[in-house]
Amino acid sequence: MNLCRSAAITLLSLLIALATLAGSASASPTVITASVRASFDLTAAAAESTVRVRLKSQYSELSLLSAQYDSREVQIRALHDQNAESLIVVREAIKNIDQASVARLTAAVSSAKERYQPLFDQYSVLNKRISLLKGLKDKTLNSVLKAQSEAMKLLVQLARQEIRDKEALLKAAKDTRTKRVAAARKILAGMDNAQISMKSQKSAASALNKRLTADWSDFKAAVRKQNSVLAGQSLSSMVSGYRQIAASKLKIIELEQKIAAIITATHKQIGT
Repeated sequence: MNLCRSAAITLLSLLIALATLAGSASASPTVITASVRASFDLTAAAAESTVRVRLKSQYSELSLLSAQYDSREVQIRALHDQNAESLIVVREAIKNIDQASVARLTAAVSSAKERYQPLFDQYSVLNKRISLLKGLKDKTLNSVLKAQSEAMKLLVQLARQEIRDKEALLKAAKDTRTKRVAAARKILAGMDNAQISMKSQKSAASALNKRLTADWSDFKAAVRKQNSVLAGQSLSSMVSGYRQIAASKLKIIELEQKIAAIITATHKQIGT
């Protein structure tokens, strides 16, 4: 029960770590409602023609970038969830590398030792008896006991050799397992740099999101007052912010894909 509880805690910790890295899926900070659109249309209509054209162009690009934001967020979440599940599977596969073989050979060694222990005990008792009777002048008894000891010695040597052979096979299996586990973990460790880069990209995107939220509030206030200058400034800042976020999210997608490829390569190395 303690082992099951420990495994459950480990799995939960892994999932929490992965969830923290990925971040929660969130919608675009700029939610364009009918009310906002109506206020913008009035602001644009009241502006000079050149300003009106620029405002509409910026607003259209903002709408496209906002939709792209949501689309990429969904893509990132899907890739991350798939990687999280695959990572749990591959870590379990690494843990199970050659486990069945090692367990079988371990059982074979234990079985051989148990099977031959009575022989070893008898041989030990016999040799102790010979040692105790050395001082006696009963040559016939000594001769019989020594003959028995010599005969049993061969059987003991064969038994010990069989055990040594089985132990050698077990050691070789353990060494092979150790090397295979290390090789798999080395491949999987290739995720580390990708995860560090992803964390950096998410941090940058998070800071930009805060800026977008502030710009969006300024924009809504500007269009309510039909202030085309402030509206234009807010739009310009938001478009710039969205472009930077788009680059970050594209990089995150590439990093998630890189992690997926590393997990696949690890599975291939394991042979699963």
